[in-house]
Amino acid sequence: MKKLHLLLLIITTLLITTGCSPITPKYRVAIDAISIPEATSIPKRYTVKPLGENTDINSLKFQEQVTVLDEVLKQQNYTKATSPSFAKQIIYFDYGIETIKQETEVYQRPRMSIGLGFGHSYGYGHPYGFYGHPFGFHHYDTFWYEGYRGYTRTTTFYNRYVTLLSKDPNGKELWRVDIASVGESKNLRKIVPLLIRGASSYFGQNTQETIKLVVKDRPQKRE
Repeated sequence: MKKLHLLLLIITTLLITTGCSPITPKYRVAIDAISIPEATSIPKRYTVKPLGENTDINSLKFQEQVTVLDEVLKQQNYTKATSPSFAKQIIYFDYGIETIKQETEVYQRPRMSIGLGFGHSYGYGHPYGFYGHPFGFHHYDTFWYEGYRGYTRTTTFYNRYVTLLSKDPNGKELWRVDIASVGESKNLRKIVPLLIRGASSYFGQNTQETIKLVVKDRPQKRE
């Protein structure tokens, strides 16, 4: 009986301490930026075009990501041109996902169950009707069954990437930023905005080498 009380206490404590605690997803991000020396002095009036030839500029998903990009560029003092012909920078935008590897893990976990037996004091197992206690109380028997069960889990890792390439109206490259993050999620609608915001301070800059940082998402409440 004491074992059962201890188990219930542990489960209750875990539910209270972890059941409603917020979870903050984190993403490891690699940023590689390059630019011409005078990139910072070029007027920041821009327009956005797709970098990939097969990208549908009118698709809802692409437009959604362009809206995020416009917001981030505005924070970096860029101004969207009222007409593409007025732009001093054409920012070509591309994003996507690719599978890079799969890992299969074989492991075992302990399996435990509880069996609770009840005994009544009258009429069971004794010619005088006493079972478990001479004064007629119930008694309990707790049984623990332990073992192991084998599992197989396959994890797929994806490279989620964003590319921004700025050119002048004559086609000369001004600056470029490549952003990538490897992980298990395929949710580009969520991850692409995080990558853009995380790399925003490197737009038009030259990092000389790949910068690695951790981008945090908004805390999420565990169900």
